[in-house]
Amino acid sequence: MAETTPGTGTEVRDWGQWTAQNGRNLVVGAVVVVALGAAFWWYRVTQDRKEAFASQALERARGAAESGNLPFAASELARVHDRFVGTRAGDQAAILLAQVRLTQGQVAEGVNGLQSFVAGRHADYVEASAYSLLGSGLEDQGKLREAADAYRRASESARLDFLKAGYLIDAGRVLAAVGDTAGARAALGEVLEKYGELDQSSEARVRMGELGGVAPPLPRTSRPRS
Repeated sequence: MAETTPGTGTEVRDWGQWTAQNGRNLVVGAVVVVALGAAFWWYRVTQDRKEAFASQALERARGAAESGNLPFAASELARVHDRFVGTRAGDQAAILLAQVRLTQGQVAEGVNGLQSFVAGRHADYVEASAYSLLGSGLEDQGKLREAADAYRRASESARLDFLKAGYLIDAGRVLAAVGDTAGARAALGEVLEKYGELDQSSEARVRMGELGGVAPPLPRTSRPRS
């Protein structure tokens, strides 16, 4: 670029020359930006429509389940899940399908479906429901240690403290049933340590006493007034 002298207007000529030389690149860049924006917009529109269709299909399947037509509900839920994988309704369909199967006594199918489901990536609150249901199915199969692990995973995924505490109590319950007193105490102790102010801590305290464990003192706000 030629030397410039302030106030001579050379800077303007040099900038005009650069623009003329690189104008095509500027146009291409602008077109790419517009294309990306249009693609993103179309993706959002498509996803929103997909979510809407999935929600409608899920409600129809849910209605069949509530009316007691479980075989038809299972068929519809499986269809929703397969067709709308990756949507919120698709995730809910997978969990409801497992619940219907467990209710029908198809425990193996329900457990297998849930194990495949949790192997993928889902929102934390969805994982919490799936792991909780998986724990119940594994209990029905007599796989109590695996059930305890599922309940603990449910607790880790849950967003609300009272759910976290409840799932830990479930884990402690099945560990106690299998004879793992230390593991049961650890789960109950976690409830008392982290969630001592919640109503679930009362049950944890009772179960801890039944297992010969020592519960921490009641929080000040929980002590009766004299």
